[in-house]
Amino acid sequence: MPNMWEMTAAMAKQHEQQGGAWLKLANDGDTAVVVFLGEPHPREVVFLDNKFVPFDEKLKAQGQKPSLRVALNVAVYDTREVKVMEQAVTFFNTLMELRAKYGLEKWAFEVKRRGAAKDTKTTYSILPDRQLTQEEMAAFQSLQQHDLPKLYAAEAAAAASGTSPAGASSNAKAGEPVDVKLAQAMATALKGLPREAVDRFLQKFGVQRIRDLPASKGELARAFVDSLVAEYSAESVADVDPFGP
Repeated sequence: MPNMWEMTAAMAKQHEQQGGAWLKLANDGDTAVVVFLGEPHPREVVFLDNKFVPFDEKLKAQGQKPSLRVALNVAVYDTREVKVMEQAVTFFNTLMELRAKYGLEKWAFEVKRRGAAKDTKTTYSILPDRQLTQEEMAAFQSLQQHDLPKLYAAEAAAAASGTSPAGASSNAKAGEPVDVKLAQAMATALKGLPREAVDRFLQKFGVQRIRDLPASKGELARAFVDSLVAEYSAESVADVDPFGP
């Protein structure tokens, strides 16, 4: 008999990851097995008011010193959902060593948090977890990635206007439904996928109909639909029998 405590804990962690662009490793010992995708997105930042803000001339004039943060697209191995991970330069340097030795596209890596929530001395370990098959490599590399510069620009604009980040437009009101054209485009894409994909979409965003989606989640929803299309298209290609008629 499986241990229901462990199964439920694993399900809880999976649900914590849903509904946002960022990979969340919030507590000491939290782990995720991921595949790294695409190019890194570096930015110079300063830690102010318990958050990282972009380093600019104004902060420079105040005598602030920047640190480097690097964002990366990662696909969660079990679900193939594409998330964004942001880490310090020490993590990136370790990743560069692993890239040279193993090749990032060939492996899934375990990332583990070492440090309690809000602990400024928190570090992250990263180790090879499993080697990918050729079919898995093709499937992961075909996933739709987040546009990292656009994602950060949207967050900066949202912060400046006081709206919610993650794709919310500066004039979107709380509770405003998603744009009709965007809803129709997503519906068209989802109709071409298995029912399982549609259910995943509805569960992720907590709605029963696509048109019920709030405008603040429109951009995230579009990106998730793109990732579903890429995922199921890759599976269809992988399922083709090369020796069939």
